[in-house]
Amino acid sequence: MSVSYSIVAGALLGGAVGDAMGAPFEGLWSDDIPAKSALLSWYHEYHGYPNGQYTDDTQLTLATIHSIVENQEIVLGDVARSIAELWRNHSVIGPGGACTQAAERYLATGEFVEMGAPVGQAGNGTAMRTAAVGLWFDSGDRRSLVSSVAEISRLTHRDPRSVAGGVVVALAAHVFSSEPLIDSKALCELLAEAVYEIDQEFSGLLRELPSEMGSEDCRTFLAAAGQGYAEFSAPIISPFVVPTVLASLYSVLVCRESWSDAVTTAIKLGGDVDTLGAIVGALAGIIHGVEGIPIRLIDELQDSRSIAVLATRYHAAIEARST
Repeated sequence: MSVSYSIVAGALLGGAVGDAMGAPFEGLWSDDIPAKSALLSWYHEYHGYPNGQYTDDTQLTLATIHSIVENQEIVLGDVARSIAELWRNHSVIGPGGACTQAAERYLATGEFVEMGAPVGQAGNGTAMRTAAVGLWFDSGDRRSLVSSVAEISRLTHRDPRSVAGGVVVALAAHVFSSEPLIDSKALCELLAEAVYEIDQEFSGLLRELPSEMGSEDCRTFLAAAGQGYAEFSAPIISPFVVPTVLASLYSVLVCRESWSDAVTTAIKLGGDVDTLGAIVGALAGIIHGVEGIPIRLIDELQDSRSIAVLATRYHAAIEARST
């Protein structure tokens, strides 16, 4: 599969911008999050960091892509090393518990096979970092995508739900890169089939999503997905991987015409909105290309130039792999 630089940059810069947009509002209820116009006008203050600061969602994504570019292939041990270096250097911003456990286990042992957090910890730390990885695979190579992204996901989370979440986001990115207007039902069926053997319940919820998207209870469906009840008194999206992934797909599919609409819709759901922004920003960036992202937000993003350089290098690696 050959993808344009605009798509690759859309994935990396779109994810980083969405992450930085959502970071100041992580954990807040929907009503406490600014309106769309304010979200798109400037980056809000984030715990004393400079404006446009992204979090671990983007850091782990960039670490993974750096490893692929340096090796010109996916080398699991080096992906693990690249991720763990963020903890060794004490540079990770807003890390989750499972990713921290995994990184610390790797730093202590140098082993990556069993470094992932055990079954029962089903956070979204896999899904937040796999969108751009989905661009690495040829269009006829979806089986390799599923197996490789599952292995990358297990580096931090061994719970099947988290593994499925990582695969879903990568495969959605892969599909959107060549079929940006794919029918919602067709996409969700494809994703459901791909992860059926990993987690059947997650697969079933993916099949339900298209019919729920237009319902009045959709936000409750998203918030409660995979646990049968909403974790909080209002339907916001928790760091549990199943609601995160379904809410991300929802935001992209109902706002397919605009990067800005998709990302602000995701952030306005409330809850773990830096991760929602990162995933939706990447997926919508793939659909619309880097040109679809407000240039002011790219310009004011921390490290935007170095991310653009990495996108150039990643695009060249994808092109070389495809020839």
